[in-house]
Amino acid sequence: MRRLRTVLLSLALGAATLTGCVLTQAQILAHFGLDPTFQIGPPPENPVHRELVDLNTVEEYVDHKDDLEGLSDLALVGTFTNVTPAGPINTGGTMEVWITAGDTNLSDPTTGGAVKLWGPKSIGPSPDAVTISWDESAALFTKEGKDLLIDTIKGDGIFTAYVYTTGGAAAQTFRVDDGQIILVLAGGL
Repeated sequence: MRRLRTVLLSLALGAATLTGCVLTQAQILAHFGLDPTFQIGPPPENPVHRELVDLNTVEEYVDHKDDLEGLSDLALVGTFTNVTPAGPINTGGTMEVWITAGDTNLSDPTTGGAVKLWGPKSIGPSPDAVTISWDESAALFTKEGKDLLIDTIKGDGIFTAYVYTTGGAAAQTFRVDDGQIILVLAGGL
């Protein structure tokens, strides 16, 4: 597979050179894995999961950091499961992701200066499990969150993500499995 990619890239570069095209842009795929499995809820005890994201630990980011010009696309993927015990309070709810630049430790990101990056995403009553795809995730990002993320990517590459239960989740408990923040970074060659 790697050989096929190398051959295709060589053909594309050769074709671009023969036609007089000069490639000046590149897209770099960088992903940051969240804790493999974590649980949030029920509020008010544990309505938020804090995750320090240091892109300087991602090889693709470090290799191209000086050439980065922006963010082409991004996604938050994973499986979100309502693990609330059966009963009248098991109504489902929503989840959101908020971010701050740098390393912060907020008890409530919605009132502590964070910016909503993603959501809300509805999750039904237990045992509902929702696997978020790339396309579905992309539609849930906010402009303000993307702007802050772009500034962080061009800066020191460190931000804090808060996975937060909201809305009808007053007594809900959610588990997140295989969560990842995937960034498609735009850079010059």
